[in-house]
Amino acid sequence: MSTRPVPHAAIQWRKRVFKNFYTYRGRRITVKRWSVKIQHGRIRRTVSLVAKNRTAASVEAQAIYQTIVTQGWDAAAPPGRPRAGPLGPDFGAERERLPKTDIRYWKRRLLLRQHPSPANPALSAALSTRIEHAGINHYFPLGTPDEEAAAAKAHEIYLAVVKQGWEAVDQRFPRELTVGIHWAENPLAWTYATFHTLVGGPLPKVGHAPTNTGRQVRVAILEPDAGVRRALVRCVNSQTGFACTATYSTARDALSDLPRCAPDLALVNGSSPEVAAAEFSDKLQRLARKLPIVFFTTHEDSDQLFKATPGGASGYLLKRTSPERLLEPIVGVLKDGDLSPDRIALQVRRYFQSLVESLSSLESARDMARLTPRERDILNLLSKGSLDKEIAESLRISLWTVHGHLKNIYDKLGVHTRTEAAVRYLQK
Repeated sequence: MSTRPVPHAAIQWRKRVFKNFYTYRGRRITVKRWSVKIQHGRIRRTVSLVAKNRTAASVEAQAIYQTIVTQGWDAAAPPGRPRAGPLGPDFGAERERLPKTDIRYWKRRLLLRQHPSPANPALSAALSTRIEHAGINHYFPLGTPDEEAAAAKAHEIYLAVVKQGWEAVDQRFPRELTVGIHWAENPLAWTYATFHTLVGGPLPKVGHAPTNTGRQVRVAILEPDAGVRRALVRCVNSQTGFACTATYSTARDALSDLPRCAPDLALVNGSSPEVAAAEFSDKLQRLARKLPIVFFTTHEDSDQLFKATPGGASGYLLKRTSPERLLEPIVGVLKDGDLSPDRIALQVRRYFQSLVESLSSLESARDMARLTPRERDILNLLSKGSLDKEIAESLRISLWTVHGHLKNIYDKLGVHTRTEAAVRYLQK
């Protein structure tokens, strides 16, 4: 998990913004736009702002400063001077001139994501947006299909990020994240699901009855982020035969309490700064020898999850599931009640073997044969986690050409995302 920088207080920036002036025929004339002096490294510049009032100007100045700190001076292009794009210097100029403090900026960045909130499937047409600040990115569900209301919500969230910081925003607004469950590392076998974090209110309760055998798998969750922790409780409790019986925000709390509460399975965030996966496993196994531990990681989206998969494995299998089927690979343990680590490992092997057997190798080979040599080159780089820009530089083609090839690849393989295309390539 990233260390999130604490932004300068907005009140400090309010004191630093000013309006320039000049003298003409003995008269002092104040310019309409606000400005701010920013120094970073050995560079000090006066930056002209777009915001019309002092409050908005202070927020814009703070956002520009954070952009410069995290991405460099080149990332903070002066307003009104957009870079020339492939369609000419004026293409997108108005968009470049709009600051993030302007609601119109967010109206043009609304997205219709493929994974609505599991808690309210009726909002399948609800809009989302991706907010970037201080080198951190997150998708935020906006809870409405109305563009004006969604843009206003995005604007509200962005201002909160700038003024209060990411940690405060994470506690106020739901985020869209992808969780990857690490069932096996070599060959790599993960399932993944996209969900919305839960903020505020009591933890979700178990919403189903035990299985016909009366057996219920008791799950403990170790996750520092409260919103993610609540969402995982909802996911586990939504699956028949599973119930979350304990949650922990720190490894210390988990190690001291897990032997007492005696769960059947522990779900542990292996990417938490305080959880060294191997060390935590060793300590917990000494305290609770028979407790199976399954590690997971959270990511901005499924593309980021795919890029985070470790290299060196003999094979790769990634299977998307719904949030309500997060523990799908081990539902077989409910039949015989054997929850030993060996039995869980056997169920995981059977689950992924059935996936491989269900694939039509002939159909996959036929689809791959339809790709052109250039499309194969792009797909190969895509499977290694290369970004579109990196693919363009590697193959010495334009970014627009890469986008065109990717569209053709998606159509030929019958997929909709980079991750799905890469997985199909690795399974060829």
